[in-house]
Amino acid sequence: MNFPLITWAETVGPITVNGGSPYPAATVYGFGVINTTTKQAASNTVGKYLQDAVNNLLAGAVTQALYIYTDGPGPSNSPLGIFWNNTTNNPITVDFGTVAMANKFGFDTSSITILTIFGATTTINPGMFWGPAGLAGDVRRMLTQRAASSSSDMSGLSTDVVNWGAVADLEMMSTIFCAANYTRWFAAIQIYANAANRLVTDPNNTLEGLIEAAAEGQTFRLYREAATTSGTVPGTYQVCRMPGVSNKGSAEDFVAAADEPRLWSTAGLIFRGQT
Repeated sequence: MNFPLITWAETVGPITVNGGSPYPAATVYGFGVINTTTKQAASNTVGKYLQDAVNNLLAGAVTQALYIYTDGPGPSNSPLGIFWNNTTNNPITVDFGTVAMANKFGFDTSSITILTIFGATTTINPGMFWGPAGLAGDVRRMLTQRAASSSSDMSGLSTDVVNWGAVADLEMMSTIFCAANYTRWFAAIQIYANAANRLVTDPNNTLEGLIEAAAEGQTFRLYREAATTSGTVPGTYQVCRMPGVSNKGSAEDFVAAADEPRLWSTAGLIFRGQT
């Protein structure tokens, strides 16, 4: 996973751990960190929710939830690693209820088992975000001043101009990326999944998913970079929405084939954000 990236919020849960009381549902984002050096998941993210759900029943079983990403052009295997410190000496079973709910967490079965391995890592690929997936990208920000004018006298020889703020249009560009990060259909084919360094069964993080979220009226967070100049504070995100989804209803409308069907490139994804 790489920057820039888009993330949005969905409701996850309730889930149960080892047959205990259901951990209540929550609305969380697909990405967010509190520190770009440690890359610890923020409190309102799907990774932290999963950590908290397990620790609610088994205190200390999960030591940390980390988002794994890079700033360079190299691919990364998965955007999230859950680091387990299983002090129970017994397997931990997490039940998501349905496969669809498990998919939001990056799993392909409704129930998973975490083995009794001290310091083990379960690498998952949660939903609710999309990025160029290991290839460099760029975000261009353009401000447009909105104004209205009216005549100040009966003859209309002079006008008054009233400004009421600016609208930021953000254009998200990417270089060529693998077809497996474009639609679920390509992601399910082994050769394209291998090229994108992802699981065939992984249903998440395709451009297709972002278009579906935009069509539902989701408000996005657009991260232009990993961090500020300090290197440890998460980079500021832009709150934005994606216009024009009604006349571009599929991922194919936003990309162009460069070496069909293996490689695709975005012609530019336009988001309208607050200033």
